Amino acid sequence: MTRAGLRTLADLAERPSKALSARFGEDLVTRLRRMLGHEDARLTPLRPPPACLVERHFAEPMLDLDGLQEVVARLIAEAARVLEQRGEGGRVFEIGFHRSDGAVRRLVIETGRPTRDGKAILRLWRERIESLSDPLDPGFGFDAVRLAVPVCEPLSESQPSLDRRAVEDEAVADLVDRLVVRFGRDRVLRFVAQDSHHPVRAAKARSAALPPAGSAWQAPVPHEPPTRPLQLFEPPQPVEAIAEVPDGPPIRFRWRRLIHDVARAEGPERIAPEWWRDGSSEPMRDYYRVEDSAGRRFWLFRIGFHEPEQALPRWFLHGLFA
Repeated sequence: MTRAGLRTLADLAERPSKALSARFGEDLVTRLRRMLGHEDARLTPLRPPPACLVERHFAEPMLDLDGLQEVVARLIAEAARVLEQRGEGGRVFEIGFHRSDGAVRRLVIETGRPTRDGKAILRLWRERIESLSDPLDPGFGFDAVRLAVPVCEPLSESQPSLDRRAVEDEAVADLVDRLVVRFGRDRVLRFVAQDSHHPVRAAKARSAALPPAGSAWQAPVPHEPPTRPLQLFEPPQPVEAIAEVPDGPPIRFRWRRLIHDVARAEGPERIAPEWWRDGSSEPMRDYYRVEDSAGRRFWLFRIGFHEPEQALPRWFLHGLFA
């Protein structure tokens, strides 16, 4: 190629591919196409087979979508029987529709807990079909339908309690699964506890389709008020407060143009920033749980101390207990 005056890729790209393949071989033309992005050279990795797989093949391509739904219902019932024999439940259900022209359309259903309830899975499948912006296109017909369950977990039989609490939990879980199927896994969130004493980092939101993870929620002390409020303000809202002693709890504060007289106060609870995180230079905070004369409870904190030649402490409202 050097003797022929071909020194750069641009020189090769300007030549007709037939002339290059005749002189230097088809391998050169193939590599040139891939390098220029004219040919798809993606890698297709070998994936492990799913834990559960059921499928149906048709002698003639199927064009009837109503009949296709009946096939899906039978595959779901068959997969549920297989999972029941194994004592497992599925977390992810992937239904693949293989067309006669080679195109494959896959629909994925995720659940927040392992399940093998065929009726519930079928209901989620119908929700998934109704939420499609691009309906199923049979083209010249479907040759096969395949239902794979790539994620399985152990699932034992459970008996509802006498107070029907288990039934209520199942109803909530079914509602979460339907919302995830309709709106997407990133739009339906749940709060999980984090191992952090910082009030803002004590919980974070994650997809409701994922299994619960993280630290356990701190159990409340019996017959004691909660240590953390039900509602947090982010960022905390500044207030004007007056304390009876320099570093003591407030006896009166103004928030949103209303004055609150403090009847009871508890604290301080000193919370310092975590030194191993970014922003560890934030000042320490002294938190107080206070109750005003009307019975409303607030979570206040103070930044700074009464020291000579220092700025006056600032007060903030971080949350409401009730």
